[in-house]
Amino acid sequence: MVDCKILIKAGMHSLTETERRLASYLLEHSDKVIRMNAKEFAGVCNSSPAAVVRFSQKLGFQGFTDLKLTLAQESGQEDPDAFQSVIRDNDDMETIVRKAERIHLQNISLTYQMVNPTILSQAVEEICAGRHIHLFGVGASGLLAMDFLYKSSRIGIPAFYHSDVHTNLATASLLTEKDIVIAISYSGETRETVLAAKAARDRGCKVIAITRAGRSSLARLADYPLYIPGEEPELRVGAMTSRTSGLLILDLLYLGIAKHSPAQTEANLRATRDIIQALQGNRE
Repeated sequence: MVDCKILIKAGMHSLTETERRLASYLLEHSDKVIRMNAKEFAGVCNSSPAAVVRFSQKLGFQGFTDLKLTLAQESGQEDPDAFQSVIRDNDDMETIVRKAERIHLQNISLTYQMVNPTILSQAVEEICAGRHIHLFGVGASGLLAMDFLYKSSRIGIPAFYHSDVHTNLATASLLTEKDIVIAISYSGETRETVLAAKAARDRGCKVIAITRAGRSSLARLADYPLYIPGEEPELRVGAMTSRTSGLLILDLLYLGIAKHSPAQTEANLRATRDIIQALQGNRE
């Protein structure tokens, strides 16, 4: 289960004004919220019980009671620190190393805490049952797509990626319900990626999205949204952490697929290793 406080912090940018009030109070006074009913919680936040229920459901809970039960289970756990360690102009290299280490360790921990094993497992099953995987992403997200493409080629997964945006859109418009799409966009609003994902969804494809938590355009399109942490605006190394988070999620998908047919995976890895070693031998 994803820590609901982490989910709230990561998706704060996508909340309405009313939901922000509820979220802020919950984050600051979770011990009090546990002992409140929906009417009491709504009262201290100048909201309504119906809004409290909708807020809880938006976070993925059945209702306010379900949210409170999760908060109670988490009450003995220490919340991860927020991303506040920016790189400053007067930092020496040793300080930068230490800060980068802390930022990456926090990000890795948050990424794994945000993983929903059920959604991840369902995404893996869809991939294994599908005909082809089509990856969509531009810029840094395109690099993540390429990394997955290289790994998947080693174990015989039929995956495709085009760096050209027009080719991606043309491909998406011709897919069928047997194809699977992995769309990657940190913001969830990258126009090229959202358009490709929507075109594929309209054609009956299942869409797996890797994006930051929140109700972004891409997240709403996805059958299987896989969330990564959202960094604070002042974080100067945000692109580094979002890239790392995306790679971790793609690696989990890759491992799930590899485990689906371990004997075939091992045989494919051996075959691809042998031919690469033969090429290297010819160069000597």
